[in-house]
Amino acid sequence: MEYLPRQRLHHALARLSRRDLVDRLHAVRALSGLRGLRYLADDHRPRTIELASLPWILSAEQLAFFHRAVHLVVKALACVPALYARDPAVRQIVPFEPDQDAWLRLASRRAARPLAVMGRLDSTATFGHPAWRRDFVFLEANGVGVGGVHYAPASCSVILEVLSDVLGRASGGRVVVPTPDPRQLLMDELTAVATRLGRKLRAIALIENTEYTTGTDEFSSLAQYFTQQGLRAVVVDPRQMRVSRGRLVAKDVEVDLVYRDCELGEFVEMEAGGRRLSAMRQAVAEGRLVSGLPWEFDQKSCWELFTSPQFARYFTSQQRRLFAAHLPWTRLVRDAHVTDPRGRPVDLLAYISRHKDQLVLKPNTLYGGQGVLIGHETAQAVWDQTVSRALRGRTRYVVQAVATIDAERFPALVDGRVQQLERRVVSGFFFTSRGLGLIGRFSSK
Repeated sequence: MEYLPRQRLHHALARLSRRDLVDRLHAVRALSGLRGLRYLADDHRPRTIELASLPWILSAEQLAFFHRAVHLVVKALACVPALYARDPAVRQIVPFEPDQDAWLRLASRRAARPLAVMGRLDSTATFGHPAWRRDFVFLEANGVGVGGVHYAPASCSVILEVLSDVLGRASGGRVVVPTPDPRQLLMDELTAVATRLGRKLRAIALIENTEYTTGTDEFSSLAQYFTQQGLRAVVVDPRQMRVSRGRLVAKDVEVDLVYRDCELGEFVEMEAGGRRLSAMRQAVAEGRLVSGLPWEFDQKSCWELFTSPQFARYFTSQQRRLFAAHLPWTRLVRDAHVTDPRGRPVDLLAYISRHKDQLVLKPNTLYGGQGVLIGHETAQAVWDQTVSRALRGRTRYVVQAVATIDAERFPALVDGRVQQLERRVVSGFFFTSRGLGLIGRFSSK
């Protein structure tokens, strides 16, 4: 089976009686709360994350295809720090502030292999149609503090418990199992890093910026998972980490490695606020930070390195074919002449203004959709003002070819009644140096 048609899932679910379907949707919602699928809304009240009642089911062929494709992109990303060090043109495309660059030099003292990563590659890939192999793009990479590491396996457990018989019927009696658990992928990566450093992995610090008090919160659930695996796990703000007799200490616990939700920019801001992060600097210098600082080169502008003829010589023929087929044209916003999506030389700023409806503007290093403008939904004046602000402000932007986001339907409870919802869906591939996982997200926008 190359793929499972989405319609077969709908047909299998339609065989349930209305009462049975309502009961199962209630069970999905109840189990979601019990298994930690929650976030804190802006009013600081917990909300349960809604699950799609029809999951994606991937074939072995699809898993193998995306494993190869993601691996090619990740290998390219792993090359960027070395390219940055030797090519001034790369440093123009993947910019860092001087205080960030100083931290990166601290990390570069170790000739580390591209281990120490838990990342996610976001894409438009969906899986229940015959064009699954052709009609997708990788939108951007996130190599630090990725969301969903707990939510993905929790979601799988809920849906498989409530709907395993439905999924079995849809797949022709085949056994449906979860995709690889990203918590275990992270555990394997931490173990590999500790082994490379000649350490036995006994305790880890999970660091997050406690100034952020709303939104998703997975670290407490991750700490529980690691504890069940026999590790000590401490959730702590990086400003509370300390060094004692050369040892890294979090809440009076000596830790071997540090897994972070914080980005480099947050470290810089904390130090600018008067807190010297000695423990974090030691973790970086000793290669004990996961994801390591080289994965700060996950900027959206990396897609310009991968899609511009100027840098093609740095990548293999296999990578270049993948980039041409499955990466959207992307350029760092600046006053320059570049090549357009058809390879023709153009004035970038004039091109951005004239082709607004085919483009998207994104802050280069922000996440969660912050500051994104979709050209065909944005007034020309607002679009041009954002480009001008990108040229003179500290926040750098990229411009990217707009991507087609698929819509999928699934039944849901709305005010106690079953309704068919249609939502836009995107996929995210978790990656480490060793494995691959998957999460899907949906939105009404």
